[in-house]
Amino acid sequence: LVYDSLQVAHKCILNSFYGYVMRKGARWRSMEMAGIVTKTGADLITQARILVEQIGRPLELDTDGIWCILPQSFPDVFNFETASGKKFKLEYPCTMLNADVDANFTNHQYQTLEDAEKRKYSTRSENS
Repeated sequence: LVYDSLQVAHKCILNSFYGYVMRKGARWRSMEMAGIVTKTGADLITQARILVEQIGRPLELDTDGIWCILPQSFPDVFNFETASGKKFKLEYPCTMLNADVDANFTNHQYQTLEDAEKRKYSTRSENS
């Protein structure tokens, strides 16, 4: 449920962003940015298809998602318990897709001014 909520939120944000940069009269109208949003989405769907083909079968690819079937024997949810007794679950397909997005779409160029006098910046990575 958490991953489904996240993917719906990301989908809404990207669709809204695409709609904004394509709107005539928008302050930051940009065909190039709209193209980047579309290309990134297509790359994500392609990588999801590649992952799914390794464990199941894609049924339908769309501009904003992928429908697939996994073998009934495939353990899609792993349950863990820490040494302290805390329980959590790991949903394998979602976790693998998130790891793939992190590996391939993280921006390593965010900078924060640390010392204005010395003009020193720290660099961090983010993936939203």
